[in-house]
Amino acid sequence: MKAQKGNLQLMKKINCSLILHMLLREGSLSRAEIAQKSKLSATTVSSLVDELIKQGLIDEVGEKSSPGAGRRAIALEISRDKGYIIGIALGNNYFHGALLNFRNEIVFEFTEPVVKGNSDVLAFMVTAINRLLESAMVKDPLQVKGIAISTPGVIDDQREVIVKSTFLRIDNLEIKRMLRREFEYPVIVVNDLKAAAYAEYFEGKIRTDNLLFLSIDSGIGMGLVIDGKVYSGYNGLAGEIGHMLIDPEGQRCEDCGQNGCIAMVLTEPAVLARAEALAILRNIDNVPQTFDELLRRYEAGEALAEEVVSKVCSLLVNTLSVFINFISPELIVLHGWMCHSEKFMNELKKGLASFPFPLPFEQNRVVPATFEERNFIIGASILMLHKVFEDYF
Repeated sequence: MKAQKGNLQLMKKINCSLILHMLLREGSLSRAEIAQKSKLSATTVSSLVDELIKQGLIDEVGEKSSPGAGRRAIALEISRDKGYIIGIALGNNYFHGALLNFRNEIVFEFTEPVVKGNSDVLAFMVTAINRLLESAMVKDPLQVKGIAISTPGVIDDQREVIVKSTFLRIDNLEIKRMLRREFEYPVIVVNDLKAAAYAEYFEGKIRTDNLLFLSIDSGIGMGLVIDGKVYSGYNGLAGEIGHMLIDPEGQRCEDCGQNGCIAMVLTEPAVLARAEALAILRNIDNVPQTFDELLRRYEAGEALAEEVVSKVCSLLVNTLSVFINFISPELIVLHGWMCHSEKFMNELKKGLASFPFPLPFEQNRVVPATFEERNFIIGASILMLHKVFEDYF
């Protein structure tokens, strides 16, 4: 009898977690819709929902419109004020701290300048977590249920150690163990691009089980979701594409020693450097001083800017074509400077549409990131919420 009771308790825990996951992704569902989607009986769903309402995890939020006559269903949503997740996103441009509720909505956030090195990065995170704990939203520290960290670099998924981040000058930072010494909360550490890709899969404007997330700003990286799961690859190195060679005539990279790796061709500093070099070579006085200026001049149709940025677009088309042919993602999600220029996005889509793929490429497969800079922190928080919901009962 004990074993049977244990199995029933385990099944209840699994099914409650399933319902919470469904509501997290869908936003609002009725009991009947939960039963239909989960394949659980209506009686089981009703009992579990009543339990979740009693615990304050789910709220009834009014009638839900449905086709046909008859009694309207009651809409259910995850409670907004039951608990919070602390999110920290280490980025190339700035660091981002946020407090997110159980519906994965940001209720308080701030940004700080980038710091580098193990000790300074750790110090920032401790300060940022304390700042979030002291925010007016948190009435009781027990309301916080976990800490989610996204960071560029190579992550040891088993130990959740930042093995290496060249840009942030991090080397074997045991961030999870160190934060656990300071705070009594569960901690997860995920690669920023994998977190961003998962945010698109789970909460993006276009839902698909297969997508590629490409981010290019001062750095570059890629995240993959394949069959509904983030793909990390051997040693977590999937998506570390920065030193793939794409332009043998490009600048020399001090890190890898090659001429024309992706990092020295497609990133903001690299594109600006190419424009500056070309302007000097041609004795053009009006040398672009910033990347934003270069992009504005490209949008305005200036010859130098168009030549440089169009060349970059052509190289990006060739780069993406390799990934598309290898894994055939349904969706290409872009984040970074490309999305700040409608002209560039149109040129990129046309380039992909004219590429000789086995089947014609549909331009609507290329979209900007749903949450822009927040993709990283939202994705990490979703992964933390999964853990919270699984461990709640």
